[in-house]
Amino acid sequence: MNTFQNSTNNPANCTKAHLSETQQAMLQDIRNFFLTDKCSQIIGSMNELVETILFSKDLENVTPEMRVDIANQLRTVTLISKLSESNQRN
Repeated sequence: MNTFQNSTNNPANCTKAHLSETQQAMLQDIRNFFLTDKCSQIIGSMNELVETILFSKDLENVTPEMRVDIANQLRTVTLISKLSESNQRN
């Protein structure tokens, strides 16, 4: 049974009329936050943070191969987002 399919709280059923003024203000703050930088910049920053954590000595259960694989996947996502933004400008 998939409870999400039958949920009445899914985004399709939620309109601005259903949100309180505080919730609408919080959503606007989130929108404004993400409008300050391009998608590729946000993804790049997140990738740097993840890579910093991945390559710290504190992670015992993550093998060096896993670290490299995750870092490469993050770099691929960054490249795709930059290509997408470049394509949208042209």
